[in-house]
Amino acid sequence: MVGHQFPMFRFATLMARQLSSPIAARIKRYAVSHPRFGVAVCIRIANFFHWCEWSTRAWTLRLAGVALPANARPPPLPVRMAVNLGGDLLGEIIIFSLGSLIIIFEVNRQANKQEDKKLYEKSEWLAIALSLEELQRELRLQQLDIERFHSTLLQLKSLQEQSDSPSEKR
Repeated sequence: MVGHQFPMFRFATLMARQLSSPIAARIKRYAVSHPRFGVAVCIRIANFFHWCEWSTRAWTLRLAGVALPANARPPPLPVRMAVNLGGDLLGEIIIFSLGSLIIIFEVNRQANKQEDKKLYEKSEWLAIALSLEELQRELRLQQLDIERFHSTLLQLKSLQEQSDSPSEKR
């Protein structure tokens, strides 16, 4: 197909950004207004993120030579802050996941497109090879026909010579 295709990847990325932001905001509002969801999901996500961030900072401080107590633990986050942070992180996870899915889809689509192109080219070469084989087969058959006609003509010529020979002698 000749011409430009609509840039679906760019369109899908823009649409995902536009749709995922309100979805993330709605999830955050839901988490703040529904304590079960806030505790079950958002606070756990926020506490895990807080622990990862704190552990990374402690590890870098130890690399820098700062002595920290061996049993040092991150200070707990206030519930309201944890719910807000968890809602924000959940929204970012959704945005990232949608973007990743779009990229994966586009990469697979491009790979399939390349594979289809290779298969098309291979089928074209196969069709050419089959046509060539068919032409060679027809050529062999025609060559056999020519040889048969030639031998028939030679036989007719020899028969004619034989039939002409005795009549000349008489």
